Amino acid sequence: MRESILNHYALGEKVINKRGRMGKILDIPYFGRLDFREKGQESSVLPVYIGIHTFYDPKNKVNLIYDWRAPISGMFYDSELGAASYQSPTGEIIGEILLRRQYRIRNGRMEFMIESSLAVHDEILQKELSVNADDKMRNIVATIQREQNKIIRNEDAHVLIIQGVAGSGKTSIALHRIAYLLYAMKGDLTSKDILIISPNKVFADYISNVLPELGEENVPETTMDQILSEVLENKYKYQTFFEQVAELLDKPASGFIERIQYKASFDFVSQLDRFILHIENNYFKAVDVRLTKYVTIPAGFIDEQFRRFNRYPMRMRFEIMTDYILEMMGIKYQITVARAERNALRNEIKKMFAANNDLQVYKEFFEWAGRPDMFKMRKNRILEYADLAPLAYLHIALDGKKGQTCVKHLLIDEMQDYSPVQYKVIQKLYSCRKTILGDAGQSVNPYGSSNADLIQKSFVTGQIMKLCKSYRSTYEITDFAQKIRMSKDLEPVARHGEQPRLINYKSREKEIYGIIDLVAAFKATESRSLGIICKTEQQAKELAECLKGVIEDIYFLSSSSSAFVNGIVVTSAHVAKGLEFDEVIIPQVNSENYSSEIDRGMLYIAVTRAMHKLTLTYSGGLNKLIL
Repeated sequence: MRESILNHYALGEKVINKRGRMGKILDIPYFGRLDFREKGQESSVLPVYIGIHTFYDPKNKVNLIYDWRAPISGMFYDSELGAASYQSPTGEIIGEILLRRQYRIRNGRMEFMIESSLAVHDEILQKELSVNADDKMRNIVATIQREQNKIIRNEDAHVLIIQGVAGSGKTSIALHRIAYLLYAMKGDLTSKDILIISPNKVFADYISNVLPELGEENVPETTMDQILSEVLENKYKYQTFFEQVAELLDKPASGFIERIQYKASFDFVSQLDRFILHIENNYFKAVDVRLTKYVTIPAGFIDEQFRRFNRYPMRMRFEIMTDYILEMMGIKYQITVARAERNALRNEIKKMFAANNDLQVYKEFFEWAGRPDMFKMRKNRILEYADLAPLAYLHIALDGKKGQTCVKHLLIDEMQDYSPVQYKVIQKLYSCRKTILGDAGQSVNPYGSSNADLIQKSFVTGQIMKLCKSYRSTYEITDFAQKIRMSKDLEPVARHGEQPRLINYKSREKEIYGIIDLVAAFKATESRSLGIICKTEQQAKELAECLKGVIEDIYFLSSSSSAFVNGIVVTSAHVAKGLEFDEVIIPQVNSENYSSEIDRGMLYIAVTRAMHKLTLTYSGGLNKLIL
């Protein structure tokens, strides 16, 4: 009976999964097509439609749609028009690709179709090609695709660092790279072997919809905060990265910025390494231990064993030392020690080591370095965010890495927001291949950020590839962003649209009414997403409360939100980082609200979220950052 129930259950699960696949096929039946002519069969051309899942016609016994992971579908990603081949069960099939098309189909309706010699990975570029038959634009897109394909197909680099300017499609390319690696390394790599480190849950949810070709594959994701806290066995309460940025945007207390800067340098990592060596040489003080009534273990012999097992992390040596010492004592004195006596010896050895408390040792590091002012515990014993990674680094050196899952490929997004010591922790935890991407110009914390060169220095073997062409935003929006923060690498693509608008209101109250009018105007357009991006989350929350009483279907996106919603979104620049909207409104762009260097970064991030239309509103004096 149990077997019968289990069989019925398995059958039901299979039907539900099939229904789910069919639903996806009805929504997006396919996204690509290539016409393939096999060598020696000149009269026969096979149209290969490529989709998220296979669709088989049992009556005629043919595949109408091929799964994107099927060998024949590989030609869509690997080959241009002309000579091509794929592996079949009977061997290599050689021929040529006569036609390549890409489609955007949503809810069973075709929105557009393009023909291209390359697989165009980005939706913005696809749409631009679908409405623009200009040869110049086709050449620009072809150039962008060649740059992107080099990154997607790079299988040689152990650590690939992608420095992409705002609007260069780096996140989409990184996800296509993951899709390509899943395809190219089928059997050796599955989605469960990949881990994405993303800035927040909203962004993780957002990118899960960027790449429909991934089909049913769910890639695990986490944040840097979670990784570091887990290394420390979740023992400590700590300030999150978001809370650190919020404090910097407000009025940070004296010394806060200096502490962040001090802990975000390579010299700080070198000091930690020297201190770990100092612990090795000075923190273990061996003493004689009486094992039995007649046997005493000399301190010199115990110290010798601590040095003997120097390849192990210091705290991991106690067990090994205990077993080795007892084995030697057994051989020399022919004695057998009970478990209780063994445990007592291990505890005695452990007491000889003066570095068993991570936090105490970390405090002693600053005393040793002559900078006791660089460590400050907050109320209720809360650690500052900048202390989380160094403390984890110290813990790994003393305790080793424990309980790390088998990750075969690590994807790190928003690379600029992590410091050298955080990358050193990642290097120790994950020895696998890595794809690291971001833009040094979009840091939300200029006091503790990294650029591609610093990250390469952290990993030694890192290979840097750059994406310089910005096409996400219109030329006019990109040009406006360049006035706020100049990026020498950025090359704007001539995709034209409206000039950004600056609207001045006589008071804050009139500005809010003005924003309500702008939202009403947005609703009358065909655009699907509007981002109202404030400097801080508190400002976004207050504005959302004001607007909710007047505007329906408005959504407040906070740092604790877990899902991205298309439509009208009110959020902060920090949460909006990595997201994009058809239209963006940035309120309170006055000299009082945006003044510091970190404010400049927030304004730049907010501006570069707009794809087609940008409006900035203010009351009072116009911000000097955009004059």
